[in-house]
Amino acid sequence: MAKSKNHTNHNQNRKAHRNGIRKPLKHKYPSNKGVDAKFLRNQRFAKKGTEKALAAAAKKN
Repeated sequence: MAKSKNHTNHNQNRKAHRNGIRKPLKHKYPSNKGVDAKFLRNQRFAKKGTEKALAAAAKKN
C-alpha cells in the first residue's frame, strides 16, 4: 500500500492573492478593553477638564 500524503500547500497562496490579502478595517475608536487602568483614569479626568475649558471659553465669547 502506498504512503498517504501528509501535507501540501499547493495553490493556497495563489488563491489567497486572487482578491488580495487585506488588513481588517480599523475602527475610529478602538476598545479600551485591556488598557492600563491608571492610564484610563487619567484619560477620563483629562477629557472632563477639556470639556470644562471649552465650555468656559464658549461662555466667555
